[in-house]
Amino acid sequence: MKILPILKKIKDNPWVGVAVSLAIIIPSLYKILDDVTVLRMEYLLLIIFFPLYIKSLKKIFDQILDSTDDSYD
Repeated sequence: MKILPILKKIKDNPWVGVAVSLAIIIPSLYKILDDVTVLRMEYLLLIIFFPLYIKSLKKIFDQILDSTDDSYD
């Protein structure tokens, strides 16, 4: 039953969110930019994964800012 704690750590890690989001966003952009006039499933993928990407980056930057504030005390 060590799988559950490992999955929780992976889920809470913001770097995993960035990597997964970019893995979905970049190929989706290539397909969308091929023909912009066609409505594709990739638009839905962008709607879902771009906010996840932003949220993960925000969490990373917050951790960086919190750690640098402690070092100047």
